[in-house]
Amino acid sequence: MKLFFPGQQEGERIHLVTRPHWIILAMKIAVWLIFVALFVFLDYLAEAVPTLTEAPYLSAFNLFKTIYLMFLVAAVFYIWIIYYLNYQVVTNERVVDVDQGNLLLHTTSELHLSQVQDVTAEIKGFLGNIFDYGNVYLQSAGAKVQFEFDDVPNPHALAKLILDLYEKVPKQNQAPQGGGNLGRV
Repeated sequence: MKLFFPGQQEGERIHLVTRPHWIILAMKIAVWLIFVALFVFLDYLAEAVPTLTEAPYLSAFNLFKTIYLMFLVAAVFYIWIIYYLNYQVVTNERVVDVDQGNLLLHTTSELHLSQVQDVTAEIKGFLGNIFDYGNVYLQSAGAKVQFEFDDVPNPHALAKLILDLYEKVPKQNQAPQGGGNLGRV
């Protein structure tokens, strides 16, 4: 059996895999493009200040451009890796949240559907409403009290899917609802 995520169990059906909305990636790439524009500006600067293209400054200027270009390439790979490795998986048994904080920090959390006490979907801001992305919060009875899925596409549909799967869990396995507001989406 091919496993899609760490800890996937045999017979576990995946209902949804979600990553942050593509607009989040686009905004990070837009900031990166500003730094690319600064790199292009360096050539215009060299034309405006001819001493930068003459010895002894030429080698230092080319070294600076090369290092800057290396950081630009590394930054775009870093943006993509962090975006791609942050995902959430909703299965018929649990919800798995895989967070890649940076290149050296990887956290995987899981919440069995029987432990769900509250599901909240939230859309904030102009872009969130236009592009239909936001946050989904899962309240649980487990060790990690709240799961946060940041900037996911269509958060209300995700919350509804989790609630629908929770309703399929046998009643004797469901967590007590101690005053929570399960179903608030």
